Amino acid sequence: MRHGKTVWNQERRLQGMTGDSPLLPESRQEVANLGDYLANTEFDAIFSSPSKRAIDTATILSEHNQHPKEIIKKTELFEWNLGIFEGILIEEAIKKDPDNMHAFRHHPELFWGNPIGAENLADVYRRFRKFMTWLAKQDYETVLIVSHGAFLSSSIKMITGTPIGELRPAGVGLDNNTLSIVDYDGQDYTLVQWNERHG
Repeated sequence: MRHGKTVWNQERRLQGMTGDSPLLPESRQEVANLGDYLANTEFDAIFSSPSKRAIDTATILSEHNQHPKEIIKKTELFEWNLGIFEGILIEEAIKKDPDNMHAFRHHPELFWGNPIGAENLADVYRRFRKFMTWLAKQDYETVLIVSHGAFLSSSIKMITGTPIGELRPAGVGLDNNTLSIVDYDGQDYTLVQWNERHG
């Protein structure tokens, strides 16, 4: 799932890998509602990006679960590193680099991070694949992963076979506090549920 809505999300400010801001009070309640929806699901493990907004989200979910788990932080689950864009308003980023920002929002495969000190899609997906390859070797049946919008939007779509040019149709990614479900049969990943709200 994507973490709950934060102050910077509300301000339309880019957070990225190193930026962070607190969850909104109303978002904490929404996350708790999702936790109640998932309360009877027994997770073998709960993984989170090390960013506080993700950890706080994962912690609330675990606290509302009938089988709470310690949150396991994984650096591979950090948000996309956005370099000099991090911490600034989306509108400002668009003014600074309209082509790169349009690519980031609509065609992440065309986002070229190096000039602004950011990751590109290959960098991000390499991190995700590393985590998923490790995860597939563990003795788990059901896990919960809490991470970030741009990171998950592209990576989940790629690992489940979405064509590279269709990762963010019309700029649509993942909303805050939404649940997506991916099944793995030992060979292929299948997208079962996408961007659904339950809180």
